[in-house]
Amino acid sequence: MTLNEAQNALPQQSQESDAPPKGQAQSPKVQGEAPALSLSGLQFFIADINKKTILWHEVGSQNFDSQVKDLQEASSNDALRHLAPEDKKTILRLVQGAIREGQAGPFDVGGGPDHRIPGIPIVAYRHDLGDGRILAICFPSIGESDDNPGKIALGIAPILQHFVASSSRIVLLVDNFGYVRFASDGFLRSFQIEDVRLILGRNVAHIQNRVGRTIVSLTLAALTRRASATGRGKFLLAASDSIDLKYDAMYFRMGGTVGGVLFSAGHIGGDVNFAEVFEVCSAPMLVINSQSRAIIAANHAAMKTYSLTSESLEDRAVTDSLFEDTDFQSMLGAAKQDSDVPLAVEVTTKTGKKKKRFKCSLIDSETDEPKLILETRS
Repeated sequence: MTLNEAQNALPQQSQESDAPPKGQAQSPKVQGEAPALSLSGLQFFIADINKKTILWHEVGSQNFDSQVKDLQEASSNDALRHLAPEDKKTILRLVQGAIREGQAGPFDVGGGPDHRIPGIPIVAYRHDLGDGRILAICFPSIGESDDNPGKIALGIAPILQHFVASSSRIVLLVDNFGYVRFASDGFLRSFQIEDVRLILGRNVAHIQNRVGRTIVSLTLAALTRRASATGRGKFLLAASDSIDLKYDAMYFRMGGTVGGVLFSAGHIGGDVNFAEVFEVCSAPMLVINSQSRAIIAANHAAMKTYSLTSESLEDRAVTDSLFEDTDFQSMLGAAKQDSDVPLAVEVTTKTGKKKKRFKCSLIDSETDEPKLILETRS
């Protein structure tokens, strides 16, 4: 096995000028897309040089929508596609070192090119299989001084990025030097940022024309005063617009150099309990798993209209009770096309068959199990 073969087994560092900068929040996984390695919960990964694949294991994401996926495998290009170019280069260096010397590392991964916020220290060991194949076994460890080399040793940067990206709130993290490190999807939407690359890795003082002067002034004040700020107020946007937010600009510091400001905000109206909204709606509403066709949820109006019980919802497809298969496919097709025109469909209930017009919508379309929302009149 040559060093060149090891280089070909892993993706090379991108030379394109529009490559996403360090810490960029990644797009959600779409249906049918190959899995991609993350760093916030990484326990180990194994690079198979011959097959040009990576096998890895991550702990479940620490949020309410977490899914423990156990072992995952993908081609090297697919597995590492969400990592920054400098992290791909470091992993390539790890694998090359393990093949050439028998072991390599620990090398820091996930902290960005300047490593102002620590990443994960990863070591790699060469393992020869009986059939001539060579593996590079890599896992988080601080090296030979680690009492338990197999114990996970997470860095700060991947954890911060993970929680910011997973948050449904408006979240921005700026480091001690004033550089924007992470931004949540909620922040991008609320501050009307079309491309996260326009602000990530840039000094917050230089992006006022992107995010508006209010958030810049607040962040710089928290940084220079080394103090937190809490309140509510109007935030001016770059597009001559404004939003009212209830916010916390928390100054934090870990060690001599690691720190910054974590800006977290929500709209003045506060968080909405959508489960309660769902229940008080007078229109019958059904939430259906588009794959299994089972009813996931039904509000009180739907339970009454379709004569449903809690027992009847369990492990029973709607095509075995309420709808014909062709009608269900038509509603699913209308939802995928984002059609605003209600669809007339025959429904079977205890009192007989009735024609009803359904507004069909689709949520979680980027996952393996999209949810079909059916709404009709009482």
